[in-house]
Amino acid sequence: MHNYRKAGKLGNERLPESHSPKRTRKKLAMIREDSWMLLRFTFHVSFYIFTALICLPFAVGQGDIGKIEGQVIDKKENQLLSQQLVILQIHRESEEVQQRETVTDDNGTYIFDNLSTAFDVHYTVSTSYEGKDYIEQDLVLSEWLPNITVNIEIGAFTDDPSQVKIRQHTLIIRPPPADHAPDGAVSILELIQIENTGELAFQASIDNQPAGMNFNLPNGHEDLQLDQTFKQELGLNANRLIASQPLAPGTHQVGYSYLMHVVNSDLDLSRKPTFDTAQFYVFISDGMPLGPQSRILGAGRREEIHGLVYTIYATDPAKPLSTNQTVDLRFRVTSAAPPSQSGRSETAGKPSDPKMIALIAISAALAGGFLVAAIFKIRPPTSKPSEDSQKPQAAPDASWLGKSDAADLERTRVARLEMITRLEELHEKREISDRVYKRLRKEQADRLAAVLARINREET
Repeated sequence: MHNYRKAGKLGNERLPESHSPKRTRKKLAMIREDSWMLLRFTFHVSFYIFTALICLPFAVGQGDIGKIEGQVIDKKENQLLSQQLVILQIHRESEEVQQRETVTDDNGTYIFDNLSTAFDVHYTVSTSYEGKDYIEQDLVLSEWLPNITVNIEIGAFTDDPSQVKIRQHTLIIRPPPADHAPDGAVSILELIQIENTGELAFQASIDNQPAGMNFNLPNGHEDLQLDQTFKQELGLNANRLIASQPLAPGTHQVGYSYLMHVVNSDLDLSRKPTFDTAQFYVFISDGMPLGPQSRILGAGRREEIHGLVYTIYATDPAKPLSTNQTVDLRFRVTSAAPPSQSGRSETAGKPSDPKMIALIAISAALAGGFLVAAIFKIRPPTSKPSEDSQKPQAAPDASWLGKSDAADLERTRVARLEMITRLEELHEKREISDRVYKRLRKEQADRLAAVLARINREET
């Protein structure tokens, strides 16, 4: 056999350098090295990610990165208080309140650090000075705001009652609860708008006890129920409701209800105002044959509010009531409900006081089964009117409310009331914090007011 190669083909031809065994082995080695480096990089990255994921829940759960600090200032002497004891209370859901203490340094500064920023934790900072407690409540830290400054002002009070004014005091007289015995009882709901016009908080002394806002009640009241917002502050002293906490500057609202009995055909709700009062309103539910027996109330007018009719009386706004006079609020049973002064055709459904009518409208709606406490949660604006605030403001949900028909508006009204009632239940069970409750309550109240305003426009 002959073993030969064809010339010019495979016999004498040299392979390209890139295909040489040596070059191929070198490339394979580089590929293996690159793969190993990539594997090591992937391992390290995965390890760090895994470690971070393991540690993150603990970091979020602990959240001990917040701080509350501030100064204790004696406003009367205009100086900082050193060596003043400051107490921090830590409130966490479903746990007992924890407490920490510190004292202020030479600059009157206190610091509480390593505090949790968890969403279910809130804080209270307090101090006592010359027998008075100074408390800052509902302090909340978060990842976005881990550090806050809370200055405590000592002695920033006045006991001058002339700086406190009652802008509006409203009494609503209604039938008693359906399950109440027919013994001549009537239900009285009082709504008060009070303003501290000064720059300092108001706190006086009654029977050697500190007293902020306080109100006189008529003799013979029974089954007193307080606005939930003030239950922790208002106490009953004889026929006077007294809040021990100072009345801060600005406008505030308070409400309470009780039962009174008609005695010998008379109902006497008279009392002396505890502060100068701009005006009294009295709303009497339709069908209750009561008429005023005093000259201090003007002629009654009937107004229909979502199907319920009230006869409304008011004092003369040009003649405010002072603390040294007795407001004569005597009523007597008549043979029939007081007639309309001007006829229903002109006044029914056209309230002249939007703020008060909104309150009564909500009261009427709640009478069908909603919590009575929710009546007190619908607040009129609390800030002083300014040039900017007097400009027309866009109502909440104005766009889609304007496109809603009567049926949708009614469903929205009921839904807003149910939301407010649900908030009351959650707050009463301490399932939401005071801060969250107040924020959501205000939001729902504003939106409900917008719905009521739209319904009123549709009806007129």
